Amino acid sequence: MTETYCDIIPQAAGWAFVFEGRQSAVYPTYRMAVEAARHCSEKLASKSGKLVLRQQDLRGRMHEVQGRSDIWSPLGRGSSMSAHAGTGGQA
Repeated sequence: MTETYCDIIPQAAGWAFVFEGRQSAVYPTYRMAVEAARHCSEKLASKSGKLVLRQQDLRGRMHEVQGRSDIWSPLGRGSSMSAHAGTGGQA
């Protein structure tokens, strides 16, 4: 079974995803970017492959999103980072 990667990456104005080499528009929150990535990848991904959702940390390393609690906040660290994602990181 092949794996298809969809990467959630931080941007200056929020979050974006990269799927099959194409970057999405920037979303103001992490959650919105993940929901859009899942929607897009479900429509475009091969039914025979496995979708792997990953997120990029601030050092550029990719980490697979493991469970539902990880989906809604960057690197599964609760709401502290996602709450600031729509404000450009300002508290």
